Amino acid sequence: MTSPGSEKSKEIQTLIQNMEAFNEVTAQLQNSYDELQGRVKKLDLELSDKNDELKKNLAEKERVKNYLNDILESQTNGVLVVDRTGNITTCNKTTGTITGTKPQSCLGKSLNEVFPLFESVVAQLAKSRGETISQDKDISNANGGILHIRISASPVWDNHGGQIGTILILQDMTEFRRMEELAQRNQRLREMGEMAAGIAHEIRNPLASIELFASLLKKDLEGDSEKENLVHHIRAGVQNMDRIISTLLLFAKSAQPSRQQCDINLLLTECLEGINSVIVPENINVIRKSGPGTLLANGDRELLRQVFPNLINNAIQAMPDGGELSLITQKSSVHNSENGSTDRQYISVIITDNGIGMSTDNLAKVFNPFFTTKDKGTGLGLAISHNIIKAHQGTIDAASEEGKGTSFTVKIPSWDEDFDEK
Repeated sequence: MTSPGSEKSKEIQTLIQNMEAFNEVTAQLQNSYDELQGRVKKLDLELSDKNDELKKNLAEKERVKNYLNDILESQTNGVLVVDRTGNITTCNKTTGTITGTKPQSCLGKSLNEVFPLFESVVAQLAKSRGETISQDKDISNANGGILHIRISASPVWDNHGGQIGTILILQDMTEFRRMEELAQRNQRLREMGEMAAGIAHEIRNPLASIELFASLLKKDLEGDSEKENLVHHIRAGVQNMDRIISTLLLFAKSAQPSRQQCDINLLLTECLEGINSVIVPENINVIRKSGPGTLLANGDRELLRQVFPNLINNAIQAMPDGGELSLITQKSSVHNSENGSTDRQYISVIITDNGIGMSTDNLAKVFNPFFTTKDKGTGLGLAISHNIIKAHQGTIDAASEEGKGTSFTVKIPSWDEDFDEK
């Protein structure tokens, strides 16, 4: 028979064993926890490093993206990118400038919806076996003008050689086209000038003979007024032809001004008094206005004698029923926008009439060679005047309104300005 004390001793022993087992399990759990904590800390460190690396990669990608975007936006050509479905994914600001659209408003829309004119280029690209193709198009700009655009299309490939989109490059060829046409026009003018000079020299010799024989004939016909009048008409015709030939010869050669002190007011006075047959009718009122002092231009008197009589004569002819001819001379300045230097000094001559005026279309062509609105005329006077003033490093501009008159403004470098002969 077991005593009560023995039973209690066994219970205590069992309790102790259980406590020891519990402590052992607890120690194991603590070790596992500590190990787990260590792993968590290690993973946290690894995760932090990965996050830092990811942030750096994202920052680098953002920097590259911004860099590429800056390059894209700085392009002088328009850049359009469409995906394989034909939707616009990229549109730079130059494209917006050329086409008159807002780049952001184009994104996500189909090319056909925004730029239907470009669809033909993409369609042609699909038939070109991946080779870059180009087309020239004329489009209207925001100001209502016409732009000449060259559109180049190239495929965009993925790493597996599949086409994932198309890139379109828009090049504004308007200025290039204008310069090309100008070069062709100048070439034609040079050829015409050379031909005109050759013809003029050939014609001048027989004209001199006609003038001589007409003079001799006039002496033999003294007293016969009727026949003298016929001879007068012959000589007038010869002189008119000689004037036309002189104009052609002047047009054929480049005006090369010399450096001279030229009193503009004195020159205009001489022109009004009859230089180059400039005669002011009685029904035309001439108004002279001049700035203070002597206005000395850096100009070639002989060449300028071709300019001002022509402008005055044109003004007179624009007022067949009479009117007012205004000649204003003054010193003016033009700011040098190229280097921001002190304003350059010019002598300005403004010749204005209140005659019939010109249409906007005619005004745009007024300095073109052989353009004239007169029944009789070579159409070279203003073209020659323009070339002469340009050779002086000056400017000549025209303003006109139908029924109200025309104004020509000529600016020639002042004598106290440097003048580079070219």
